[in-house]
Amino acid sequence: MGFEETFSTSTQEATRQNVDGHKHQTWLPTIGMVFLTINSIIAVYRSINDPWTVMFIVTAYANVVLLVYYMRNIEKMPEMKRPVRMKATVWTLASTLTVLFTYRVSIMLPLFLAIIVWLMASVIVFGGFYALLVHREESDLCNNKGPNTA
Repeated sequence: MGFEETFSTSTQEATRQNVDGHKHQTWLPTIGMVFLTINSIIAVYRSINDPWTVMFIVTAYANVVLLVYYMRNIEKMPEMKRPVRMKATVWTLASTLTVLFTYRVSIMLPLFLAIIVWLMASVIVFGGFYALLVHREESDLCNNKGPNTA
């Protein structure tokens, strides 16, 4: 057992403890959420006379906060134990956010471009549905030995 093997093993152990144990806390997500909160408060303050815009901002903010919360919970779970209900919640939140922003953009565009934006959003929503809820990875058939192989 050489120096490189000892070094790589200790590095892998430290990485596993940081990733699996969630002991290593980065400040980037916290800074991002503080930035989002401050921007949302400023946006609500600036558009206080337009109740539809205020409702859009509050809905989008709540949606993002819930999406981050559920995504962190999903990341903590092993892949095989992730419940379908939690994946469906993440898909619903992401789809709602996509539709919210697509609507806000499409009302400012000419009809032809609005149709293209809605088509792209539809592809994203239904692609996410397929990727999160429908698609199942099959086991690697090439590596599995069947009963008749020696």
